[in-house]
Amino acid sequence: MFFGTQLDLVIVFFIVILGRTVDMCLASIRTVFTVKDKPHLAAPIGFVEAFFWFMIVKAALDYAIANPVVDTIVLAIAYSLGFALGTLLGGILSKIFVKSKIHVQIVLSSKNDDLVKELKEKGFGQTILTAKGANNNTETYMVFIETNSDKLKELRAIINTMDEKAFVSVSESKSVYNGFFGSSSRK
Repeated sequence: MFFGTQLDLVIVFFIVILGRTVDMCLASIRTVFTVKDKPHLAAPIGFVEAFFWFMIVKAALDYAIANPVVDTIVLAIAYSLGFALGTLLGGILSKIFVKSKIHVQIVLSSKNDDLVKELKEKGFGQTILTAKGANNNTETYMVFIETNSDKLKELRAIINTMDEKAFVSVSESKSVYNGFFGSSSRK
């Protein structure tokens, strides 16, 4: 490539954006795997990520060295834009492809045996405790569910349909063993 033409700058601009986007997508996914204690998946992703980063930085620096300082701000913008796009896309892809176990705590607004029954019929294993509300002192249920993160949307829909005032807390489980995980074994 002959450096110095406006077309070269446009080509390098888009190469840097694309390469940095891929690099940051991989970085986001690698980080999720690292946090989820899956280094055997994080390591090869890290290798590819570092390769992309090196190649993009090399292309940007080669162009910057061969051209006036004015063009380097354009490359810095491309690099930053690729970083931002890659972070966004990496987060979205991580959510889609990297599944996890989640712990859902539901405090129903009142005793609702129909909701408990519906959750069971839909395959959600649950533990139910009787609880009293602090404000109105009425008995209600507190429901604990462990399920896969990809089932959260279905679970929320059931809860919202049958008890829109239920208090719901969702957190990621570091590890889960024993017990019944009905929704993860359904087809």
